[in-house]
Amino acid sequence: MIEILRAYPQSNWVLLLFLFIALISVFLYKSDPKRFLYFYRSLLNKQFQINYGRHLRLSHYFIVFLSLQSILIVSLIAESYLSYCTRFANYDKLFGFIFICITAFVIIKWLLIYAVSKLFNNESIFNHFSIVSVQFANLFMLPLLIISIFTYINTGFTQQITSILIGCSLVLLGLAKLSTFTYMRKEYSIVGFYIILYLCIFEIVPFIWILIGLNY
Repeated sequence: MIEILRAYPQSNWVLLLFLFIALISVFLYKSDPKRFLYFYRSLLNKQFQINYGRHLRLSHYFIVFLSLQSILIVSLIAESYLSYCTRFANYDKLFGFIFICITAFVIIKWLLIYAVSKLFNNESIFNHFSIVSVQFANLFMLPLLIISIFTYINTGFTQQITSILIGCSLVLLGLAKLSTFTYMRKEYSIVGFYIILYLCIFEIVPFIWILIGLNY
């Protein structure tokens, strides 16, 4: 029997999700074109840091909407991956569940880091570190966002493509963390002990919990 290859059935809600993500970029550009352009050039120069970086906070709408874009696309990729590799009773609610979990994790992580900064009276470093960390994370997620949209529209999220996207997202997040710590080490001469401590508590341990949870 000859297998007939059919076009991948694109989901309307996913296409609406991509439209929403695109509208976020349009809104951020319209609200402040210079800041938007400086942000995406910040890997090449320090214009964003000089003009905006030190004055922003995690609660600023620019940072919130940029982070929302990244969380949405990562949630979509994770939802596709888990639908292939795990057994869930209701796949219709899987995306929402993943989005809530990632959002909660990000909020709790930054609240804990802020509590530690208050404990050691390093709030200024925390504010700078938080913006730089989110900045690099969203910058490195941009290629994943563009590739994901292009891939889904053309071929859909097959199991092989989803696995590749998961691998790419982990590599990009790793590069973002490395860039953040390299930048902060130059700015504040942060010792390696604190970097290792941060990685163990806030980055590595949560991923271990996730991997353990997927085995059940």
